[in-house]
Amino acid sequence: MFEPLRSVELLFPSKVLFGVDTVKRVGLEAKQLNAKRILVITDPGVPKVGLLNKVMEPLEKENLKAEYYDKVEPEPSITSVEDIFSQARRIGADLLVGLGGGSSLDVTKAAGALMGNSGDPEDYFPLTGKKEFVNPGVPVINIPTTAGTGAEITPWSVIKTRKGIKAWYGPSKYLSPAVAIVDPIMSSTMPPRLTASTGMDALAHGIESVLTKTSNPFPEDHALRSIRLVSQNLRTAVYQGDNLEARYNMALAALTEAFSEGNTGCVEAHAIGMLVGSFHAVHHGMSCAVALPYAMEFNSVILPDRLKLVAEAMGEEVTGLSQREAAYQGIYAVRQLVRDVGLPTSFRELGVRKDEITNLVNTVMSDPWMRNVYGGCMRPIDKESLTMLLENMWEGKLGER
Repeated sequence: MFEPLRSVELLFPSKVLFGVDTVKRVGLEAKQLNAKRILVITDPGVPKVGLLNKVMEPLEKENLKAEYYDKVEPEPSITSVEDIFSQARRIGADLLVGLGGGSSLDVTKAAGALMGNSGDPEDYFPLTGKKEFVNPGVPVINIPTTAGTGAEITPWSVIKTRKGIKAWYGPSKYLSPAVAIVDPIMSSTMPPRLTASTGMDALAHGIESVLTKTSNPFPEDHALRSIRLVSQNLRTAVYQGDNLEARYNMALAALTEAFSEGNTGCVEAHAIGMLVGSFHAVHHGMSCAVALPYAMEFNSVILPDRLKLVAEAMGEEVTGLSQREAAYQGIYAVRQLVRDVGLPTSFRELGVRKDEITNLVNTVMSDPWMRNVYGGCMRPIDKESLTMLLENMWEGKLGER
């Protein structure tokens, strides 16, 4: 468990607004940041469901000049960041508003930070680049329309490199938004599949926050609360999308796990989820959902005490069980939740071929981004153990069930 004498450093955003109809305050928040020209950054689907107007209208009400960019791609690349950067420069934007899922929020944070720091965007990737963010950029307001990524407040930005591998900027205080507005109404239009995938992303963030080397009492408390909220509300949010209480609690779960994940990082499930997402057009949350129970089982050998906490947060009865038995109660509960919300439980179901496993393993062992994530894992990773883990994920082989 946590070493009581170890010091910790915590990163938090400057301001968060949470609650129904808080999106109406975006104009007032922009004025408080002394904005004159604003670029709203989103993906093509957001305007189609009427969510863009919920942001543009409050800005116009405050007589602020705002344009929008609606071409953010799923799993965004450096090219997306450069396009946004160019448009923001062209209009002289002094405030960026990210509106959408994790992709839109991440590229907004990246573009905002880069606007205050010159040079090639590729140079700012911490493991392969030569530069750090040393100046504040253009301030950012982030408004999520999904409930799961936590990107509205985290000091990271996940972007594909020019080679197509998922990497990230940060952690950096210059990537944390000036304001995050988390309004459950904004995520209520999500269809069931997307609700399920983003909700499982939130659960993976929470569980992995408990399993990292950097876990400590502050993020752990947030993580366990988030796990509890997802376990109690995701099924309802998926199958009764207009249930505002479930949407409220899922938005709260995503925000809560962002406080934990933003201070601990992720481990096996997210590393493998990001890896698969680099080679297949699979929603990030879905690939993490597949990987999560197997990654938990991988850690059950050395972290049964932490996994027991996860099982308890998921509402499992563990009285009288050994720590290992309790850990498996949580593992099986996660896989059941994945099934209940209609997501696949193996990479084979996602179209990953078994003969790809060797290439995936070699990529992990050679790529600095993957190695960095595994550096936070409590259980050491080598070729043999990773091959076994990926084969189990491909086959859907979990414990005795």
